[in-house]
Amino acid sequence: MKVKKGIRGISPLLATVILIAITVAAGLTIYHMFFSTVGVAGSTLSIQVVSVDLIKTGNTILVSASIKNTGSKPISSLTVTIYGDSGTATITLSNIDPGETASNTAVNPSGFSVTVGKSYPVKITATATDGSMLDKSMSVVCSS
Repeated sequence: MKVKKGIRGISPLLATVILIAITVAAGLTIYHMFFSTVGVAGSTLSIQVVSVDLIKTGNTILVSASIKNTGSKPISSLTVTIYGDSGTATITLSNIDPGETASNTAVNPSGFSVTVGKSYPVKITATATDGSMLDKSMSVVCSS
């Protein structure tokens, strides 16, 4: 093989600098992709039921709920539905930031009837601002 004179390659120092720059750029890209993914995965939708009350006195039915956002995602809407002897009672809460508690009540929901001392199923559905949802079920006893 003949070697041509006058043709020179890049210096070893310049080649080393280029390889280091490529390695650092690739490392920063991987770092950014990893921590972007971990940040999204680390966000949680979680609630704590502070109270759900169902009270009947005479002809008046009072339904109340208090929910705390214990996750790291803001909640855009939350519904608490109680299934009675006939009909349902629904309480709606909205815009609950992480760490905050929201409450609401309903008096004499239309078409809703309950019996004192009886237990009723409750379904809670929370929707975060990113569209993710959480369902929780429990029961509540009607008191007088």
